[in-house]
Formats: sequence, structure tokens, C-alpha cells
Amino acid sequence: MDFSLSHLKVFVTATREQSFSATARRLGKVQSAVSTAISELEIDLGVVLFDRSGRYPVLTVAGQALLLEAEAILSHCDGLKERASALTGEAETRIAIGVEDAFPCTVLSPVFARAVRQFPGVQCEVHQPAQHDLLELLANDTITLGLGCARAHYDPGIGFCRLGQVVFANVVHRDHPLAQLERVRFSQLADHLQLLLAAQTRHLLTVEYLKSPKTWRIHSQSAMIELLKGGVGWAIVPKRAYFGRACIG
Repeated sequence: MDFSLSHLKVFVTATREQSFSATARRLGKVQSAVSTAISELEIDLGVVLFDRSGRYPVLTVAGQALLLEAEAILSHCDGLKERASALTGEAETRIAIGVEDAFPCTVLSPVFARAVRQFPGVQCEVHQPAQHDLLELLANDTITLGLGCARAHYDPGIGFCRLGQVVFANVVHRDHPLAQLERVRFSQLADHLQLLLAAQTRHLLTVEYLKSPKTWRIHSQSAMIELLKGGVGWAIVPKRAYFGRACIG
């Protein structure tokens, strides 16, 4: 049994567009070419893929059963082409990204999900800077992209693009002495232990005036949150984030 990959692409597109004319527009073909491709694929496979008795084509039981197979074949083909491009030097085979704790994972996760689908042949390594500064990792080529808090200055050769805004809040456990106060002054903060996220301490402007002489440097935000939940100290943590469209060149 022989069939054309281009016919499979027409078939999968037609199931998404639910119209042969819309499929033709999507693929830049005439409608007759789409109808012919579907008919030839049906002959090659020996089954009827669409019920054409109504105004719009509807997948038959056989068409529904073969759709996932067709999508999988096209996905493997994309992966093969992506991998081949990587081997010829036309695309990256591996990318390393540094992500500071303050960067919201809820924003990053769907981006990674799209990247897996679009570039299945590319391997991704995600670093979470703790002992080293994000810019240091960029400078020594450990990572190729860094996501984190904005800096006042950037070294030559490092490009910067603002992606959004992170709102920080000063937090303590509900049973902490600071939580019992109606209003908290800076001088009162200084009386209590402050937990500082080591990788971000130098880059948060609020650190300049919300500073305590009693500090612990923590190298993981999740560890810091657990300490806060246990009633240990107060800290500055991301409250929420606003992200719009942006591109990095």
C-alpha cells in the first residue's frame, strides 16, 4: 500500500477545517485539488474517509480511526526534518535556558509545550541559577537564553528584551509577630529575620530599603516558601506576573 505524505497533510487539514474549500484556502490550492487528493488517498488506503452526503464533509468511522495515525506520521516526518536540519547545521540541536525562581512557571510551561511540538528534534536543558548569576551563565556560554529579573546594567554582547512585569509582595506566616501588626514600618521589619533569595538579592530594588540586619540567604525559592510556611522569617516573593507578547532577537 503506497500513499502520498502530501495527501495525508490534506486529509489532516481537512479534518481541522471541516470544509474542502477552507482546506484549499489554508493550503493555497484549488478546491478540486483537495477533493482529488482525498479521493486518491481513499483509493490508496482502501477506505472512505469522509461522508460527503451533507453540506460539509464529515469523518467516517474509518476516517476517525485513521486520523490519529495520519497525525502521528506527519509529526514523525516533522521530527525527521527537524533533526536532519540540526545535523546539517541549519538548526540548533540543543538549547540551554536559565530561569530564575521569580520567573512564573505558569507562563513558561505552555511555551515549552509549543516548542516540543514545533521543534521535536531539539534538546532543551533548563538551568535554575542558584550559586551563579544569570548573566554569568550567559557570559560563559553555559546558557543561550536567560529569563529573570531585569538588571540596571548589562554587559556588552548581551541583548535584553522586557517580557512583562512581576509584582512582589512582602510575606510572613499568619502566626508571625509581624502579621499581628495593623501596619508594618521598615524599622519593625529590621527587627526580624529576613530570608533572601541569593540569586536575586542584588537585582530587586526593594532590597535597598526593605533590609534587615538579620538575614538568611536561601538558594531555592521553594525552600524559602517552606521556611515561610514554617514561620521562619519574612521575605519578598513574586505575587503575580503580567506578560504580553514579546520577541527576543
